[in-house]
Amino acid sequence: MKCHFVDERLEFFAILGEKLGEDFSLEPASLEEREKLLECELLITSLPSREDKEFADRFERLEKLVRNPAGIPVVAFLSTTDRQVVRMAWGVGAYDYFVENGSLEELRLVLRRASQFYELHREVEQLRVSATRLTDFVAVVGTDEKMLAIYSFASKVAASDATVLISGETGTGKELLARAIHRSSPRGREPFVAVACSSLPETLIEAELFGHERGAFTGAGAARRGRFEAAERGTIFLDEIGELSPNMQVKLLRVLQERSFERLGSNQARSMEARIICATNRDLMELVKAGGFRADLYYRLNTIEISLPALRERRDDIVVLAYSFLHSYAERHRRPARRISAAAMAAFQEYEWQGNIRELQNAIERAVVVCDGPEIRIEHLPSQFAAWDMVLEDSSFDEEVRAFKRRLIRRVLLAFDNNKLQAARSLKIARSSLHRLIDELEVPEPAPRGRNIPN
Repeated sequence: MKCHFVDERLEFFAILGEKLGEDFSLEPASLEEREKLLECELLITSLPSREDKEFADRFERLEKLVRNPAGIPVVAFLSTTDRQVVRMAWGVGAYDYFVENGSLEELRLVLRRASQFYELHREVEQLRVSATRLTDFVAVVGTDEKMLAIYSFASKVAASDATVLISGETGTGKELLARAIHRSSPRGREPFVAVACSSLPETLIEAELFGHERGAFTGAGAARRGRFEAAERGTIFLDEIGELSPNMQVKLLRVLQERSFERLGSNQARSMEARIICATNRDLMELVKAGGFRADLYYRLNTIEISLPALRERRDDIVVLAYSFLHSYAERHRRPARRISAAAMAAFQEYEWQGNIRELQNAIERAVVVCDGPEIRIEHLPSQFAAWDMVLEDSSFDEEVRAFKRRLIRRVLLAFDNNKLQAARSLKIARSSLHRLIDELEVPEPAPRGRNIPN
């Protein structure tokens, strides 16, 4: 591990490097040696007590270091246990701190943790930079094993003209995957037309899809092309296909069978040359069994089905997605946020994400907008993360355990929509024990699913 220290205490750090062992290489550098600073995995600088006459200059140097363009983590080496100095160091963006009279093993852990953080940061940056160069799927699928399998399958599907049905919960990225399939297909240069079937009233959806002639209905003062015509030889994406009425299901089935359609008010058949990709957040087979969806249409649409897992089922992607959204929104809104604190990331990885990727995306955008510093912390996140807003620096072991239990119970209650019997079974405890813990830990009752999910 290569560390640079920006300090005048050369002899002290040389001795420290020898004690830490061969895994650590501590080298001196100055603020002016920009290229040298960017070669290492972490930066170390000392910070004296507030009474020291050099405190202001040293603190200013710390502020400059944490703004380094490579995002290299900075460890503050303190000569005091003053909690106010610790808070000031964290406030300007120091990754961590170490008090001079602490144990060598504690310092080793601090430096290794900072180095591992920077390694992850570099991996995320490499993924983000290479996304557009490698394939259109990378930004959609992440690195989770489930998604890599979907990526491999979707890349094969893209080369064909087969109808695709994408299923998954709301917010899992169904339209993003559909767009990636389109861009990677031979039709990639042709139009991609998306239609939200659930947002169009029954009286308008036929005209919206197939177009109309002048005078076809009241208000039709001129002829208009529909979405199928607009898609031309490209791709038409029908989102929430399960919301179509029985009447529209019949008409869509006819289009799929005959590869043609007619505008409203016209008897002239028009050729349908677009590829169809559909999406649904409902179980279409269950709808077929219940009589809510035509079986023949289902089998027409289900030539190839791709099922997207919920974000809580692909937690390995949370870090990659969070940083991808962070960089995107920081650039778009011109905000200073460049990293996510360990506590905030832990909250992200524990949270259930009922709104899936869309909820994570909205949470990151909100945090980027309200954060005035380089690091997103718990207080910058939406209100549903209040349960994770714990002051960790002064808490005891018992307090940490209590906080963990509180978060765990709240997360399980949220997962089962506040059904305490199912939550108790999931936790493998008696229902009476769960009620007792809720009272003892003062666990707030979670909102019903969907209430705290951003639009």
